[in-house]
Amino acid sequence: MTKISIGNTYTDVRGGGYGSSAWIAQITGTDSKFGLKREFCKRDKSGLSGSGRSGTIAFDVTRPGVYEFRDFCVGSTARNWQWSGYIQLDESGDTRELTKAQVLALFATQAA
Repeated sequence: MTKISIGNTYTDVRGGGYGSSAWIAQITGTDSKFGLKREFCKRDKSGLSGSGRSGTIAFDVTRPGVYEFRDFCVGSTARNWQWSGYIQLDESGDTRELTKAQVLALFATQAA
């Protein structure tokens, strides 16, 4: 199972490693070289097996904002796939998936 929310963000690692390279970062603005400035969230791999190919990775997502996430594992063992994208988290617990274009537009209007 995978969940992205303030104070409770994690992904399972399954099927020989799906999800093992997952990361999440808060978007803090735009960047001329990389397109977006990111503050990577701390990753806790203590929930993984000794091989690192199964278990759970937790992330320290502590505040509202826009986040980019990569390679979160979704699905059951027989039908695993990796989920990546952008998500906006607010204090009430609501979430909204965004496209990269929406994220860039949001930060372009904040910079203006």
